[in-house]
Amino acid sequence: MSDAPKVRRSRRKIPPPPVPDHLATEALLTVREVAALRRSGVSTVWRDVARGTFPKPIYISARAPRWRLADVRAIVAARAAATAPAAE
Repeated sequence: MSDAPKVRRSRRKIPPPPVPDHLATEALLTVREVAALRRSGVSTVWRDVARGTFPKPIYISARAPRWRLADVRAIVAARAAATAPAAE
């Protein structure tokens, strides 16, 4: 047996680099990223898609649904505006 110490690899995922501003509206998000932006769960995103209250994803392959960042930001902003208290 070798006397070399075992190297432990970190299981922590490295976050993706930030999206450049000129590509920010064209970025495609996974369901987990959409859920994080909405501050909801993954199952809630899929439930809202089924109800028709959230847009259907774009499938970049058979098992890879994605949403446009600009679309998600617009919906989140619209819902925030609708639930904001009216100024007196």
